[in-house]
Amino acid sequence: MKKMLISLLFFVANFAYGNDFYQVRFFVSNNTKEINLQTAYARLTGSEQVALQNKIRDLLQEKHLKLTGVENILGTYRMSTDKNITADNTESFTSYLISKEQAFALAKALAQRLNQDSVAVLIRNKNTLADVTVNVTSKQNNINQVIKLIHDKLSTTYNQAFSLHLINSPGEFKNAKVTSIEWLGNKIRLTDIHKAFPKAKVTTANGSVFLIYKDGHQEQL
Repeated sequence: MKKMLISLLFFVANFAYGNDFYQVRFFVSNNTKEINLQTAYARLTGSEQVALQNKIRDLLQEKHLKLTGVENILGTYRMSTDKNITADNTESFTSYLISKEQAFALAKALAQRLNQDSVAVLIRNKNTLADVTVNVTSKQNNINQVIKLIHDKLSTTYNQAFSLHLINSPGEFKNAKVTSIEWLGNKIRLTDIHKAFPKAKVTTANGSVFLIYKDGHQEQL
């Protein structure tokens, strides 16, 4: 009877967790200027990234939240104003939150604490495709080569914003190797990705992606 009771409580706890908690992935930077890829890479492998990690952890500790799946990535964007490519040293992490409102409030707090215009948030659900990652297997996969590959093989939709996952080792920018490319948002088409990278391993996740601005307003991607 005791074992049955424990099993029942375990089942109830897991059921509640699965239904009441959201798995939320955040993409956060502490860069406040328009910078080039080389500068962003230097920040990613330098003291600026350590400072970013410490501030994120401090904020989550204040709110009694835990984070998992921490990863340093190079975020790249095409500016809407001058169309130049800019970049960020970014930290991605996952937290389990009791509501979307809590996720949005945390993203807003992160944006304010780190003086960012916005923080990207991926809320996992069963709705639509929202996250696509392509593993780069070619030996010719330094940062510039991969960006050229994206521009040559995909439409401008895919050039606006993407993340580069790098081999975790410090070194010169020209020698840094890309392991995978990641896109967020509900406008991604798998047919485009498979056509551009026919032999690559592609992983996906469903959900909803938002930009949460430091004034609190939201934009769904």
